[in-house]
Parts: sequence; structure tokens; C-alpha cells
Amino acid sequence: MSSLGRLNKELSKNKFKIISWILGIQILFSVVYQGWKSFTSPTDVTSFTGEIFGAVIIGIFMLSIINERVYISDKFRLIPISDGALYLSNMLTSVLGLIYLIVSEIVIYTVSITVFPNKYDDLMVRSFNSTQQYLFKFEILVAFVLGIMVVWTGVTALHLLVNWVNDFLPFRSQSFVKVIVAVVVVWLFMIPFNFVTGNVLRIIGFNDLNNSFASVNRVMYSSMAMMIIWIAIFTIINLYLLNKKAETVN
Repeated sequence: MSSLGRLNKELSKNKFKIISWILGIQILFSVVYQGWKSFTSPTDVTSFTGEIFGAVIIGIFMLSIINERVYISDKFRLIPISDGALYLSNMLTSVLGLIYLIVSEIVIYTVSITVFPNKYDDLMVRSFNSTQQYLFKFEILVAFVLGIMVVWTGVTALHLLVNWVNDFLPFRSQSFVKVIVAVVVVWLFMIPFNFVTGNVLRIIGFNDLNNSFASVNRVMYSSMAMMIIWIAIFTIINLYLLNKKAETVN
């Protein structure tokens, strides 16, 4: 197997494993809780929405940690492949892990409300059952994935920028200096990001958004296009900084 193939396999295994653990614990907790509730409070109604939302947040957080660790690990940085291949493989497997998480949560939610029906989740499902609403939910899902990718690529850019700036400082080993540098870099980084994002949202009419589906759809597609552009910009920055900083930390 090629170096890239081994890398994809190893990264996928790590990320799918942690998501599988989260899903397993969630299912076990849900079954035990529902069983306990059926004996103690059979008339008590609980929505599964909060449980699903919490599991998704935890899964994204864990994927984010694994995603960033790749760039400072000897295990991956010393594989004989280019920085671009490493970066794209890491991002691709993270997105696949995110899709695995989301699809699994949809399945768990569907099974949960079927086995343990309740009026709150039933109302939510019945409120979004037209073709137009299903299309909109799919758009929200795509926008959600793109938004997470923006966060991941942006955090990587900040991480690499902070490390790159620290390399030029005489006291870079001191934790206090690292914190100050990180705060300054994040502040400078957010100025152009907020400026561009705010003006683009104003141009596409976010402030004039009304209740029509066409208006919401237009803003949704424009926002997704903007997120794709930011992902591309952050990717270029990350590939440049990865090429400049080849050393690993652990």
C-alpha cells in the first residue's frame, strides 16, 4: 500500500474509532435511561433532540482535537508524502468522520422516536415534512458541514501562524509569551475575517432577509459560497505554513 493509502487508512481508523465510541456510549446511555424511566416515571416525556445535539457537539470537538494533532505528530509528519497530501488527507478523513457522525445520529434519532415516541419529537418531525422543507434541511446540513470545515481550516491556520511567529521570538519557550502571541495573532486574524464576512453578508442581503423561501434560499447559497471561499483561502495559508514549518512536536 502507498504512503498516502496507509495515511488515509490510519487517519480514518482513528477518527471513526472515536466516533464509534461516542455513538456506543450514547446508545447505551439512552437505552438504560429509557428503561429506568419506564419503571420510575412512565408518563414522563423526554425529547431526544438534546441528546443528539450533545453527541454531535462532543463528536465535532473530538474530531477537531484529532485533526490538529496530526500536524504536530511524528507518526504522520514523517511519512514520506507531501504536506499538501497530508493536509488534504487529514481534512478529507475528518469530513468523512463528520458525515459518519451526522448520518449515525439521524439513524439513532429515527430509531429512538420510533421505539420511544414522544409528542415533542413527533411534532418536530411533522413540522418539517414537505418537499421544500426537506430540501431546506439538506441545505442546512451542507452549510453545517461547510461551517465546520471553515472552523477546522481556520483553527489550523491560527495554530500554524502562532507556531510560525513563535519561531522568530527569543523567548518562545515561555508559556506566558506563547499566550500573548496567540492572543495577538487571533486578534489580527479576526480583523480581516470579520470585515470581509460582515460586508459580504450585507451585500447578499442578510440584513434584509424576509420570510419568503426564495429569500432564505438565496442567502443560504450565498453563505455557502462564501464559506467555500474561506476554506480555499485558509487551505492556501495552511499549505504555505506547513511547508515552512516541517518540525514536529511529539
